[in-house]
Amino acid sequence: MKTKINILFLFFLAILNVSCDPIHKIDFVNNADSNVKIKITLNPKNKNYDLDRIANGDTIIFNLKQKDTANLFFGIGTWSDEEINELINSIKNLEIDTKEIKTLYKTKKSITNILSENREGFWWKTHIKIEIK
Repeated sequence: MKTKINILFLFFLAILNVSCDPIHKIDFVNNADSNVKIKITLNPKNKNYDLDRIANGDTIIFNLKQKDTANLFFGIGTWSDEEINELINSIKNLEIDTKEIKTLYKTKKSITNILSENREGFWWKTHIKIEIK
């Protein structure tokens, strides 16, 4: 019986070590009743390869229609506090503009809060989903 338990334990350990790495991303989901504009202004002092490759100058702009989603992909990995901190050092501000409200996240604390509070995942937080209502 002990041998079967050891084999079962080794099997599950092997599965964990062989499993694929999760996608590391941020989604902006427009659940508002109008179009939404999302503008990310980058900090020129702190470069982030993933943001810089899609930026137009020092900004990233998404114009989302109703029920549309914009994605930012960051390869594989998880959204640990350290990963979020590295990302926010690359962002000067984040602006979400709906038909009725314009919200500007301009401090590190406010950007950290919106990213941290919207992390999703089972054990590993691999996805940040920001829903705009």
